[in-house]
Amino acid sequence: MNSNRPQAQKKDTERSHSMPKILLAQAKPRLLDKKSNLETMERFIKSAYKQEADLVLFPELFLTGYFTREYTREMAEDLNGPSIQQIRNMAKQYRIKVVFGFPEKKENRLYNSACFIDEKGEILGTYQKVHLWDEESKYFEAGSSFPVWDTNIGKIGIMICYDTEFPESARTLAVNGAEIILAPTANMTPFQHVQQLYIQTRAAENQIFVATTNQIGTEESTLFFGESAAADPYGQLLVKAGDQEQELLVDMDLNVVKESRKFPFYLKDRRPQHYSLSKEMEGIK
Repeated sequence: MNSNRPQAQKKDTERSHSMPKILLAQAKPRLLDKKSNLETMERFIKSAYKQEADLVLFPELFLTGYFTREYTREMAEDLNGPSIQQIRNMAKQYRIKVVFGFPEKKENRLYNSACFIDEKGEILGTYQKVHLWDEESKYFEAGSSFPVWDTNIGKIGIMICYDTEFPESARTLAVNGAEIILAPTANMTPFQHVQQLYIQTRAAENQIFVATTNQIGTEESTLFFGESAAADPYGQLLVKAGDQEQELLVDMDLNVVKESRKFPFYLKDRRPQHYSLSKEMEGIK
């Protein structure tokens, strides 16, 4: 493979910050089979390279599959882990950013995380899922922050699956400057209708781009329905996948973020001093 990637260098110069191209890699991971999943990831990364994408987004916990259960600690890796190093090498070889879900081991704690690697193979950071779904809390600890990375293709934040169902997640990222939110997910039936609803709503209410890549196929008795999608700052759906393996290429013109905020500008017009919860809400369980 020619690592110089002359066309990509030209693309970087022309597209720069304002016109990122993101590939949504909708696929089925093999449960507890990192080798197979790494091969799948390289196949999508290579395809993204050929299409001159800037970034590839994989589903939640794609490195291992979703239901790791009692194998979670065994399957987890820290940022020096062998699988993470392989993905770093892929990102560097194909000169493309990669965001993917994995079980992260950090200071003996386990997190449902997304790792963000840049086109040089450098780790920009990880996001640890704040809102844990159902039994995830048996195996993972909750994260506590929503970082935003200032990259050469825009300011990018990450939510993971259930996070998208809490407006505070996206709002925190938007207030902290995010122009794009990426949401790796492992969303299952019967929640198809709410996935699209939340993606479009989070985009519209924060006037930013939001994209999700969802898992497909069956693990145990759970069906993951796919339907990966992206919405623009007006909340309009840009792309939507079906329920099979699929890649979707999304062009994001970040000038639309500024355009959408000319009127109304929701972030500016907020009145957070009046949003305190009533005392009656404190006892909700």
